[in-house]
Amino acid sequence: MGRMKNAKLLGGIGAVLTLAGVGFIGFILKLLAVNDIAVETGREEILKKYLWAAVLWIASSLILTGVFIDYWFNPPATPEMAFEKIGIGTFLAALLMIVGSWFLKESYSDIAGETGVERFHITGKLYFLGGILSLVMIGFALIFVAAAFEILAFLSLPESAGIREE
Repeated sequence: MGRMKNAKLLGGIGAVLTLAGVGFIGFILKLLAVNDIAVETGREEILKKYLWAAVLWIASSLILTGVFIDYWFNPPATPEMAFEKIGIGTFLAALLMIVGSWFLKESYSDIAGETGVERFHITGKLYFLGGILSLVMIGFALIFVAAAFEILAFLSLPESAGIREE
C-alpha cells in the first residue's frame, strides 16, 4: 500500500477514534499518518510541527490534571487561594494549548499546501481558534468541530503524492 493511501486510512481511523473518545489510540494512528505524509512529500517539518503540537498539548493536559489533583487533595483555605492555585495552572495550561494549536495549524497548512486538500488548512484554523477561545470555554465546541472536520480532511487525501484531489 502506498504511503498516501496508508496515511488516508490511518488518519481517517485515528480521527474517528479521537472524536469517539479513544484519544490515545487515535493520536498514534494520526501520528503515523502525518509521518507517512511527511515522508511521501519530503517535508520533515510537517511531522516536527505535529510533534511539537502533541508535546505541548500533553504538557497542557498534565498541568491541568496536576492542578485539579492538588486542589482535591490540598484544598485551599480561602477563595483567594483557590483562585490563585487554579488560575495560574489553568492559565499556563491554556497558553501551552494555544501554542500547541498554532503548531498543529502550521503542520496542517503544510499538508494542505503539499496535497491540495484545503480541508487540512480549515481544520488547522479551527483547532487554533478553538485553542484561543478555550479561555472562554466556547473554544472546546470549536475543537470538537475541528476534530470532526479532521476526519474529512484525512479521508480527502489523494491516493498518491503527485495527484491533488478535493
